[in-house]
Amino acid sequence: MSSGRRLVIAVVVVAIWAAITVWGGYFQSGRGSLATLVTERVVLATPIAAVFLLVVGRLFRWNDLGLNGPRPRSSVWLLWPLAVYVAAFLALAAFTHDPVARVVAIVAINTAFVGFSEELAFRGVLWGAARKAMSFWPGVLLVSGLFGSVHVLNAVITGQLAEAGVQALNAFLSGFGYLALRIRTRSLVPIMVGHWLWDLGVFLSSSPAAGEAVPVASATKLLAGAALVAPIALYGLWLLRKPQFRVSTDD
Repeated sequence: MSSGRRLVIAVVVVAIWAAITVWGGYFQSGRGSLATLVTERVVLATPIAAVFLLVVGRLFRWNDLGLNGPRPRSSVWLLWPLAVYVAAFLALAAFTHDPVARVVAIVAINTAFVGFSEELAFRGVLWGAARKAMSFWPGVLLVSGLFGSVHVLNAVITGQLAEAGVQALNAFLSGFGYLALRIRTRSLVPIMVGHWLWDLGVFLSSSPAAGEAVPVASATKLLAGAALVAPIALYGLWLLRKPQFRVSTDD
């Protein structure tokens, strides 16, 4: 398969993945906030979409998706900024909320599925194709841009387009850091775990008593979210500052 054809197929596959994720979640839970969706029940569409990606990857023999351990193992230390953020989120949740064990368990399961599924889609399937079909930085922009853009589809579930736009910007910025960590560790596994714990910490710390988020003006959310996530994006660019850091050996 040519690299260009693989990229086209990968984009189509990710589009189908997004449709399964968004519409499956909508049909299971109806319209409501993401906080409600994530805390009330285990969302089945997310793991189903991930299984779809695994099946497609197996059928096309895409063996370079990063489903291996970090190489070298010591590279997991590059995730230390994410660990700092996660510790801060969880500390905030512990001090400001009265956690309910059932809710925490449901959020942990749902965010684990999201971390696995989104990383497999964008830093696995899509990056695996883009890095061979495009030069490095355009490939990075494509993957991070699509990762951000797909979060606009959250408006299908929440009915809040402005809020989905804020989420899209945050995802776009964090996407640089996530992809840099995937490249530097030569593995999806560490960033799957990091993505999961980030989302877990955010959901547990951002909603009062695991309910609805406090209403905040969209412009304020946009600025606050960008300020929060920008250091992760800058860290990702720093990780990729040298040409030798951008070399992939996933094949």
